Amino acid sequence: MRFETDVRESTLVTFAAGEVKGSGTVLFAGAGEDGNTLVVCDSTPVHPVSFRWPDQPADRGTMTGADGVSHPVVDALTGMANSETGELVLGEDARALGRTGDEWKSVVVHVVSGAKPAIGSAVSIEVDADYRRKLSVAHTAAHLSAFALNRASKAYWTKDGAAVDGLGSPDLDKEAIVSASLSENVSVDTYRVGKTLRKKGFELDRFIADLPGVIAAANETLKGWLSAPGAISLTPVPSTLDARRLWQCSLDGQDAQMYCAGTHVADLSDLAEVTVLIEAAESGFVMHTRAAGR
Repeated sequence: MRFETDVRESTLVTFAAGEVKGSGTVLFAGAGEDGNTLVVCDSTPVHPVSFRWPDQPADRGTMTGADGVSHPVVDALTGMANSETGELVLGEDARALGRTGDEWKSVVVHVVSGAKPAIGSAVSIEVDADYRRKLSVAHTAAHLSAFALNRASKAYWTKDGAAVDGLGSPDLDKEAIVSASLSENVSVDTYRVGKTLRKKGFELDRFIADLPGVIAAANETLKGWLSAPGAISLTPVPSTLDARRLWQCSLDGQDAQMYCAGTHVADLSDLAEVTVLIEAAESGFVMHTRAAGR
């Protein structure tokens, strides 16, 4: 989908700071699919789904106009706006852009069930906080389980060719992950171990044969990490949707970090439990992470 707009800058987003309420000025409003309206504002607390790595679903919520009437925000997409022409590109058209130049800016496109707000009008936006929190619990748990997986799989590397994570373990998660999917309190990560990774020294067959021990070790590590509070940060905040944000958490006194565009809980103490189950799959394995928030 393509639209002509006056949008020239990336959206200022506040979800990285955990914000669930905010306001903005409408920059674009157009007809979407199924009778919905597409709305771009200069700022928003809404986290959109990414067309590049669509692991975390979009926030839900409401958008309220100056007249006090609220309309449901049923979805939120990541669009690309050309800062020179104002062209707004969505969906497969955005994906087809591939690697974009500096003229293309990422914007949050709210999918609103309701009438078009006027360009230039002020709106207030509120996110479904309970749904956001459950997704944040799942996303933070997914990062913790990735570090636990890396630690539990150290013994199955026979060479030093792999990247190393912030805790000093070969980064199997980074090297092998091919897809990720988040839902409320749950994440599912799929890993593929091909010829390249085998050449780097990862012994998949031995890893799969020892899965019960690997799972037990990963869950014991997770239990230990959750036994003490530890702040979790996502920086920079606030920032534009274009910004590259860094997730950080102290685990065993070391700085665990990875780049992430999602939302998270603020502290390890916000998680009551995180457990993983790993299953063999064709050319790799699938890790299921289940979490409970406090």
